[in-house]
Amino acid sequence: MKFVLILLMLSFSSFAQLTKKAQFNYSLQTVISNATKPDVRPGMVVASPSRQNPDYYFDWVRDTALTYRALIDYYELKKDPKIKKMIFTWIEAEAFRQKQPTFTGLGEPKYFVDGSGYTGGWGRPQNDGPALRAISMLKFANILLKEGNQDYVLKVLYHGNLASDSVIKKDLEYTAHHWREPCFDLWEEENGVHFYTLLAQHTALQEGAKLAYELGDQEASAFYKRESFLIGEKLKKDFLDENLGLKTTIQKVNGGLHYKHSNLDVAPLLALLHNSPYQKLFTLRSTSVRKYVQKIIETFSGLYTINKSYQDLGVSLGRYPEDRYDGYQTSGVGNPWFLSTLALGEYYCLSQEETKSPKFNELIEKQFSRVLFHSDRKGGLSEQFNHMNGYMQGAHELTWSHNAFMTAMMRCKEL
Repeated sequence: MKFVLILLMLSFSSFAQLTKKAQFNYSLQTVISNATKPDVRPGMVVASPSRQNPDYYFDWVRDTALTYRALIDYYELKKDPKIKKMIFTWIEAEAFRQKQPTFTGLGEPKYFVDGSGYTGGWGRPQNDGPALRAISMLKFANILLKEGNQDYVLKVLYHGNLASDSVIKKDLEYTAHHWREPCFDLWEEENGVHFYTLLAQHTALQEGAKLAYELGDQEASAFYKRESFLIGEKLKKDFLDENLGLKTTIQKVNGGLHYKHSNLDVAPLLALLHNSPYQKLFTLRSTSVRKYVQKIIETFSGLYTINKSYQDLGVSLGRYPEDRYDGYQTSGVGNPWFLSTLALGEYYCLSQEETKSPKFNELIEKQFSRVLFHSDRKGGLSEQFNHMNGYMQGAHELTWSHNAFMTAMMRCKEL
């Protein structure tokens, strides 16, 4: 076994890596490709082109919201008219999606590529989706207002009529009225109350209250602000932990996965990033957050062989230490994920910005190097890379992996 690992290390080392800028350009084009498939309803995004083993040829509300958050950030930076046109098409698709009959209304997580709700058995509802979609659209609404396009914002994105028929308003109303309810987590495995979901809901309502007030919907603004405050109080009261720093899930329904017992998960780290720069409940260098991040690093550093084999690279992170999903089945051994590993690099970038300290430079570069090292060296990023040999596996060209690379690069001001 040791001889095999040595051969694998040598084979990795024999192929040149892309530069970060080249990887960004490849990731951008891959995101655009996955968002413009000819057999998919315009504006919807496939999670991956993979149609079997695993079949990810569906649109998840969460993944698509995060994809378009990255594209909106990119548009804000570059003012690319083609990207702006894509964003408008996405908004049209989401307005259509919101009207489709599904088992759980706006909490339905997964859709067929024609825009209709998935009808098979699934972990539903997942109430982070409407909040994440609202956060992305709220940012775009504010960009449009700065550009002088208030008419579109009022007509399509937000107006105060009830029953609501504007996209952001629908998501805010759903979030404000359903945040107390248990739902499935972002990994679609545990039913309960989750840090990730609550923080997204807090942020959506906080930022939604600001837009509602600006557009003259003061009663709704006060309502969203109050609910956002209550969510924040729950997060600060119920999710701090002396040993872990931050808990992942509480109030589990039916116990969740029987083997997931540590309550340690990369999800809170993703939550902090996905809600930046808006949420102010948890600063990245606070004691609880630093304790949590250190616990994540220590746990995965000792868990994966590749972290021990390539110690000059950054730390490979998975989802959670008990993970059994290997990209193909749930009876295997969990692996590092590209999006998790990138999240740590992005955390270092934002921490550096928060502290105005250059001490994170080396850590940032190591995380990017880790990701580029385990890519296919041509730009391809799958969902996972094997915890022992480092080769990619799971869904190929995962949209979330690529938008995570884009976001990390933009947050690190690498463009």
